[in-house]
Amino acid sequence: MKSRFFSLAICILFFATTNAQQVVEDKKPGDEENIFIKVEVDANTNPKAWAEHVKKSTQLPDSVLKEIPPGTYKVSVQFIVDVHGNIGQVKAKNDPGYGFAKKAEKIILSYKGTWQPASQCGRNVKAYKSQSITFIVPDISSQPSL
Repeated sequence: MKSRFFSLAICILFFATTNAQQVVEDKKPGDEENIFIKVEVDANTNPKAWAEHVKKSTQLPDSVLKEIPPGTYKVSVQFIVDVHGNIGQVKAKNDPGYGFAKKAEKIILSYKGTWQPASQCGRNVKAYKSQSITFIVPDISSQPSL
């Protein structure tokens, strides 16, 4: 009876060790470097703080408004939120001119809030995020002066 128990324990230990090694071997080098386009849980931050930051940052001084034609200027910005919630690789996907693309990139980078990373299969992963930034330039020449 003791030898059977001992043999069974050895077999269990052998299979447990083999499975543990297999899990480690299944992990490919550089898995942490993959950047996901679609994820189960998207990277996110406090929506109220984010909206406030974007709204405040898109306000332009009067001196700049005088030099830009009135209109609505939209910039689509793509960036990466890494596994620790850090923002990186910020890139404007379009440029309506007047420095709005660079300004939109700076708005993304200057956010002081924290990001929760995206999640895939229960683990944090790097993922792309996109954000549209809209700049509205009013026609200040038709506004009454105070």
